Amino acid sequence: MKKVLLLGVLLSGIIVFQAYSQCSRTHYLCLENFSKEEKADFWNLNNQSKSAAVAKGKVYEMTFIAYEGFEYRVSTCTDIVDGTKVEFQLSQDVVSRTKDAQGRSIMKKEREIIYDNKDDDMKAYVLFSTDKTKKFTISVSVPATGDSENKKLIDSESVCVGALIEHRRVEELGF
Repeated sequence: MKKVLLLGVLLSGIIVFQAYSQCSRTHYLCLENFSKEEKADFWNLNNQSKSAAVAKGKVYEMTFIAYEGFEYRVSTCTDIVDGTKVEFQLSQDVVSRTKDAQGRSIMKKEREIIYDNKDDDMKAYVLFSTDKTKKFTISVSVPATGDSENKKLIDSESVCVGALIEHRRVEELGF
């Protein structure tokens, strides 16, 4: 009985590991978006970077925390063979106070889009810094066409998507 239970746990672990590892390093493909000069700049890989298998034509969202005193470079990519550019947005949730129909004050949470690469010639990355620690959301619109170069994907209607987050300390200016 113990052998059967141990074998079941081992097989479950292998299945979970394989599902996770199908696209586990796709965010490193985002480094191809940078020129030689941009690659030479010193950026630290942020451990909030993620990769996932996503169905074609869907939107992949992930959140991360940006800390005060750091500059961030966020880039997105897929492993689609033909090199299709990826649409993405950087946003944050903003809480505002409004009045309802009865005149009572209520708090309302809305998503505020900070950057949309459709408005910036489909640029593959964005640079930004924040005045205080905040939570941000990256929304990646996965192209509906194209084939994944990852042969480990079981579903042909999925592709690997990566969001690479890099950071470096902001240079302090002044006295």
